[in-house]
Amino acid sequence: MRLGPLRHRWFAAFTGAIGLGGLGDEVARLALPLLILDLTHSIGAAATLRLVQALPYVFFGGIAGVLIDRAEKRKLLIACDVLSIAITSAIPLSVMAGVFSLDLLYFIGFLLGTVEVAWGVTTDFSVVPALVEPDELTSANAAYFGVDRAARVMGPTIGGLAIAALGTANAMFIAAFAFVPTLVIFTLMPPIYEADRTSRGAITLRIVGTELAEGFGFVWHSKVLRWLLVLMFIANLGQQGIQTLLLYVLREENRLDEITIGLALSLAGAVTILASFIAPRVAEGRPMGHTLLGSAALAGVVVTLTALARDWRFIVAGFAARETAWTSFIIYAFVPRQREVPARIRGRANGAFRTIVLIANSISAPFLSAVVVAFSSSAAFAVAGLLAILGVAVTYFTPLRRYNLNEPPAEEAPSLAAN
Repeated sequence: MRLGPLRHRWFAAFTGAIGLGGLGDEVARLALPLLILDLTHSIGAAATLRLVQALPYVFFGGIAGVLIDRAEKRKLLIACDVLSIAITSAIPLSVMAGVFSLDLLYFIGFLLGTVEVAWGVTTDFSVVPALVEPDELTSANAAYFGVDRAARVMGPTIGGLAIAALGTANAMFIAAFAFVPTLVIFTLMPPIYEADRTSRGAITLRIVGTELAEGFGFVWHSKVLRWLLVLMFIANLGQQGIQTLLLYVLREENRLDEITIGLALSLAGAVTILASFIAPRVAEGRPMGHTLLGSAALAGVVVTLTALARDWRFIVAGFAARETAWTSFIIYAFVPRQREVPARIRGRANGAFRTIVLIANSISAPFLSAVVVAFSSSAAFAVAGLLAILGVAVTYFTPLRRYNLNEPPAEEAPSLAAN
């Protein structure tokens, strides 16, 4: 039986923990927008939540990357999980105490986004490459996303049932428990890249500025990463607000209950598991850049065609097809950011990369909500799809299209795969 990267015990344990965590995370992704829609019936208010959750990346992403490169990563991840449990639990506890408000929810969303800055950059670009061999990154990302997507198939259904049984706010207790599995794994896991960590000396503003500039400079001078950044920035202007748009269409335009919405999202997510299995095979025998651009273009075409749908079932089907193509794109897009950045600056370079990409992410939901208000939800789907196609067109004749995994990476990073 071929286990691939899952033969590495710590990668297998980490991937399993991510899968369990994904169940609770989907509960939060369903509960929080529905909580806002139930309070305000406004897509703008729901989009604002996505904005405040993404803003910490814009404000702190680059600085967090500098600190991540100097931090004991295992202890950092443990602290992030503990804080996430506490902050997420504050939502239902505030309802119990009678102090809940929309402004408080936005504040909690901002805090969760701030913790996610450190957690996301560290896990995606330090943990995964440390636990497998360099030539297994595509398969490892596919396995990582496959398990995560499998969990997210069940998550919306569990979320819908939990909301119906416990109430929208109380369902967030389940989301809080989502951080426990990774907390346990990071507590038991050996140190990650500790031998390559930058000096533990005091951090000054000058050092932060210098290392911050190094991260942005590395991304800018790497032709592959620079054009990948351009592609993701343009495409994400439309793609990252898609789920908020879909929830608005299902809840406000079609008046569906939370259980039906949860089941619809679960069925839509089921087909995305296919992307995680076929992505490594599709990439075989051709430059990675070809599959990157092809999957992004396919996602854009599907979303554009979804604008023609009038029945909510066809809209969900279009969303499912888009999710499948976009999942493949993300699997491929992780590889250059893991492979081309030397381990010693992986935090600051990917922090810089995400800072710029998250500007687009933070704008996406408010931008699409403005299109809905000015025109219609169908127009918003069309705009989202055309932006992805535009991103591919802009980057098609660049070194990104010719990016090939057969070429040597920037630096061979040390690995814990043998542990």
